[in-house]
Amino acid sequence: MRYFFHIVDRYGLSPDESGCEHVDQHAAMLHARRIVEELAKAGEFVRSSFVFVADTAPGLSSGRN
Repeated sequence: MRYFFHIVDRYGLSPDESGCEHVDQHAAMLHARRIVEELAKAGEFVRSSFVFVADTAPGLSSGRN
């Protein structure tokens, strides 16, 4: 399944428009953690920022209810 890793910070949403394929949600969460760790190393990740993980592309519905 393709997951999208959007970064939300004080400036707003930076959408991930390409996403990454992962075998399951657990693998996607591990990937999100690596993103957070890399942002923190660069000094760009502050307490008010987070990575939002979605299984649909920006602006698309997953078709699930």
